[in-house]
Amino acid sequence: MLRSIATSTRRFASTTASAEKVWQVYLSGEIHSDWREVIAKGVESKQLPVQCVSPNTFHEDSDDCGAIILGMEEKRTNWDKIGAGMNNIRTKNLIEESDIVVVRFGEKYRQWNAAFDAGYAAALGKS
Repeated sequence: MLRSIATSTRRFASTTASAEKVWQVYLSGEIHSDWREVIAKGVESKQLPVQCVSPNTFHEDSDDCGAIILGMEEKRTNWDKIGAGMNNIRTKNLIEESDIVVVRFGEKYRQWNAAFDAGYAAALGKS
């Protein structure tokens, strides 16, 4: 069963209560380890003014998000294209809104999405 699109957005935030700037950090890349959670726990334990965001790392939700949002299509052949388009809109917005972009390249799989994210972030002048 698919999780709702709203709940699959992964946001990790520190629980600081001050009025200081909260930095948004986009965590891109390798999805087969818990590196995002490790960073989020570190941010929380140090009570840093950081909100971490990331791409949708749940394959089923990521693949089917376009069909879910726009309505199911009879032919699955278009689902991947629609899902990729919807994910691209979401990813570009999160990168644009982020102050810092961290990209981790894994060793096991080709990292096309991570490379795209790194190039886009660099083009925007992100740290």
